Amino acid sequence: MKIGDVGCLVKIQLASNGGEVEGRVYTVDPESGTLILVTPTDTLFIPSSAVLDMAIVEKPGFDCLEEIDKAYFPSMVDKIETRDWDQVRKDLLDHFTKHRIPIEAADTSGGPGYLCIAGCVTLKPPYKVCSSTNDIILARVQKLLDSFHNEVGR
Repeated sequence: MKIGDVGCLVKIQLASNGGEVEGRVYTVDPESGTLILVTPTDTLFIPSSAVLDMAIVEKPGFDCLEEIDKAYFPSMVDKIETRDWDQVRKDLLDHFTKHRIPIEAADTSGGPGYLCIAGCVTLKPPYKVCSSTNDIILARVQKLLDSFHNEVGR
């Protein structure tokens, strides 16, 4: 199990009873390998030690995690959609540029307005949490992102 599996529809064979469970990987704890699997009826926390085998049934679509958020966290999604993300995005571009951190806006044609920071950190609306496979840079960028939100009161 790895971070790249997030959003994938997977079929997991459990080590304890040999049973199978199918669902979408919502997130993976990078240290323990525990994953959160979302099924149509439940949310499961599965430790890596409980997984005998995992097969990817379907790669994630562009908006699969947003669909999960809408299904499980509708009140949060409503608040997010009412914000002016273009302005927040411009402010973030200015903030990271001011701190001499390389940042570029990804192509937003039909997309949610992703930002790429330092060439290895991805940030998407609501622009609060980053993702990256480089934990050192991720921690530094997250601190700078937190300072941005504290400065502007967002």
